[in-house]
Amino acid sequence: MSTLPHISGAVLLVLLAMTPIVPANAAPPDQSDFSLTVSPSRMVVPAAEIGQLRQFTVTNRGRSAIDVSTRTASFAVDSSGELTFSSDAAHTAIEWVTVGPERFRLAPGAVKLVDLRIAVPASAEPGEHQVAVIFSAPPPADAPGMRVRRSVGAPVYVTVPGDAIDSVQVAEVDVPGFALGGPLALTATVRNVGTLHRDFVAADQLRARVAGGDVRFPDFTLLRDGSRQVSTRWDDPPLVCVCRVTVAVSNPDGRSGSARATVVILPLHLIGPAVGGIVLVLLLGWMLRRRRVEHAAVTPAASMVVADGEHQTAPAPVLGHRGR
Repeated sequence: MSTLPHISGAVLLVLLAMTPIVPANAAPPDQSDFSLTVSPSRMVVPAAEIGQLRQFTVTNRGRSAIDVSTRTASFAVDSSGELTFSSDAAHTAIEWVTVGPERFRLAPGAVKLVDLRIAVPASAEPGEHQVAVIFSAPPPADAPGMRVRRSVGAPVYVTVPGDAIDSVQVAEVDVPGFALGGPLALTATVRNVGTLHRDFVAADQLRARVAGGDVRFPDFTLLRDGSRQVSTRWDDPPLVCVCRVTVAVSNPDGRSGSARATVVILPLHLIGPAVGGIVLVLLLGWMLRRRRVEHAAVTPAASMVVADGEHQTAPAPVLGHRGR
């Protein structure tokens, strides 16, 4: 089966059995009875090349012969990246594509070229349309237990001549409003408002700009008119931070689509005991100062007069009034 590392959301990879996945240029495995590779793992057909013959290279790298059948299927991808086969999928090119041969047998180590021809009707809507070419192998007749058909699919993107628009927007960034520390989950909602798919892979990976660095999102492909929620993890945020998270994409027309969110990082579980200790010290100091002030303010109830070496109490003043 072919390896499709960078189009996980839009790849038709039908893994219905535990079969080995090896790249097309790998050496035949020593132990596996079944190993089927398909190259290329997908096709992008520009408008100027629609009439040209395209071919897939199918290779049996296992130790047993394989009976392979080919077919086409319409597909769609939901906002979580889940792939579904649907006869009414939007922008399907299933009626325009033929694949042959439909069936063939591959001996161990054998290679077969499978032709792909595209005929686009004159009334086709401009922009990109997609279809999957699926290569299936039946389970061995003597397989024990449940017998499962093993399949691998490769998407084909066909661009119909006309106004092709490559435009993507970041609709939303979702981050925790407050956190004690990392790691933190970052989620971006990305929408394709153009008529071409967009690959966010390798140097074009979607990134979140935060705290002076970049946090990369996993590779994915966004179909025409598609919307995806992609998540990543920020492993090493600052200890204390009011951080603005920005996710932006650039478009060929020079415009960029971006969205922002803010997260406050404050490690209360770490600074709480220290703050409590400082407050306790300040409270004790205040109490001690108050006691000193109260002690200094205490005076005798009556003044003492010394006469002839003896202590005598000064007589209290006599209050009177004058008569008229």
